[in-house]
Amino acid sequence: MKELVITATNAITAIGHDGRMTSASVRAGITRMYVYDGFLDSDDNPITVAQIRGIQTGNTNAAQRMSDIAELCLNNMLNEYFLNSTQRPSQINLFIGVPSNKRPGQRFEEYFIDPLKTILEKRINKVEIEVIPQGNASMHFAVNEGSKLIERNPSALCIIGGIDSLLMDSTLKWFEQAGRLKSDSDGSHQGMVAGEAVGFIIIEDAAHARRNNRPLLARISGLGLSVEPDTRATNSPSRNSGLTDACHVAMAGLKDKEIRAVFCDLNGEKSRSKEWGMADMRCFKERHKERKLWHPANCYGDIGAASGMLLANTVTQGFVRNWLQSPVLMFCSDDHGACGAMILEKE
Repeated sequence: MKELVITATNAITAIGHDGRMTSASVRAGITRMYVYDGFLDSDDNPITVAQIRGIQTGNTNAAQRMSDIAELCLNNMLNEYFLNSTQRPSQINLFIGVPSNKRPGQRFEEYFIDPLKTILEKRINKVEIEVIPQGNASMHFAVNEGSKLIERNPSALCIIGGIDSLLMDSTLKWFEQAGRLKSDSDGSHQGMVAGEAVGFIIIEDAAHARRNNRPLLARISGLGLSVEPDTRATNSPSRNSGLTDACHVAMAGLKDKEIRAVFCDLNGEKSRSKEWGMADMRCFKERHKERKLWHPANCYGDIGAASGMLLANTVTQGFVRNWLQSPVLMFCSDDHGACGAMILEKE
């Protein structure tokens, strides 16, 4: 795999309307969760959610509204990226993560493909968009596809995106039927907080980025992908081998370097904690006293297919602002089996 770097990021979440604000809020432990009367659990209690507020799109349809927010997020990132640039890429490829096809709910791609393509075609005529339906682990699988593209064409501009909202009735009902939603109002303090978010990152060939004086926010030095055979969605007992395998592969090239932080999509559910606990024991010889575990879902809720992009945004901001040491392990795992792990290092 060519040496890849992240050269731009942006995000919109319940705790920030851009990547910098979201990252600063995660660092400070700020939350934006509230009791949501729009959906009641089986005991007629409102659930706890983390919804993007303060952005008026004029659309009440959840998928269309998220598409509008994605347009804003992508456009702002590209405006900054091309601000002082005279070089234009030979092509732009957008790989965008969405929920697994097995998860109930509207399909976001039905709404966002044409508007996002229009935004990209203002910069270059040759635009390709590919949907990656791997849920929480979409970013990791998308980076793998992007790396293949850059191997063939080092001057290609590869954008990785993620869009998700768990705040759709059919999706919430699916989680509620499995007893997975958090509801502070009736004492159900364990479980997931349904959230929503949009995130984008740009990855490029490192040598090409340096020649064009791009800001090198982080270097991707390891990537591991796997599929959990006994998925959470099946409610079957699991050895949780998928996440372990992904982390082992991602960490293989570290040699003697110590992971300084772990960023993950843990969301307050016991099954997720058990999955990581087993991977932690299998992947690390001993517990490093300075290695911190970050789980930003405590701030912006479970954001599904946008998880990886938001973690990458926070890590790169941490490198740029010098509050985070490298290398960092970043992992996500989806209800339907996809698992991904990545190592990011400060350039």
